[in-house]
Amino acid sequence: MKSYTNTTYSRKDRKLAVSRRHFVASGTALPFVAVASAGLFAARPAQAAGPEVVETDHVLGDPNAPITIIEYASMTCPHCATFHKDSFADIKTNYLDTGKAKLVFRHFPFDRYAFQASVLAECAGPMKFFAVTDILFERQDEWSRASNPTEALTKIGKQVGISQKKFEACLADEKLGESILSQRLVGSTEYNVTSTPTLFIEGEVYDGDRSFDVLDAHLKSLM
Repeated sequence: MKSYTNTTYSRKDRKLAVSRRHFVASGTALPFVAVASAGLFAARPAQAAGPEVVETDHVLGDPNAPITIIEYASMTCPHCATFHKDSFADIKTNYLDTGKAKLVFRHFPFDRYAFQASVLAECAGPMKFFAVTDILFERQDEWSRASNPTEALTKIGKQVGISQKKFEACLADEKLGESILSQRLVGSTEYNVTSTPTLFIEGEVYDGDRSFDVLDAHLKSLM
């Protein structure tokens, strides 16, 4: 199993660290898409091989399941929230819980608050990661449209056992922040991910409808 190394996700001028400061800073809200358009995360043509599961991935389902679904998502993306609200539960019941497939979640934050929400999910720890991710998508309209999204995320954190002090420490954790942005960078530069949610199923980009019925038919065709 591969793992992201410092060489894999960093660049010689350490632009990841600069980008992280823009995401965490409370006084400025530099949109991630603006950074991308400036060339920091400029996409390159996708490589022949699709993404593979790595040691640091969050995996839901049997790690040895025959079908691998990799999802790149932004926590503030309405389409991502719709996918998780409308299709994810059925996918989990019919494929992840039955050992037919596994789902790998990778961060692809498009803005500062998506980044902060990703930090909150990571701050919850591996055992609670997917539970917190579900809450963040379920309540996306509530916290992302709040007058102070960071404060709204802090309140959600307290409800799932993450104190304000712990959340602030996680936001200040450079290694954690860089690990999140590295997923965005690798997705963009290595696999040509440009929008969310982007699904890779068995290494191939899935461009079909994300409703469960259509996904179900596609997944069955791979069995």
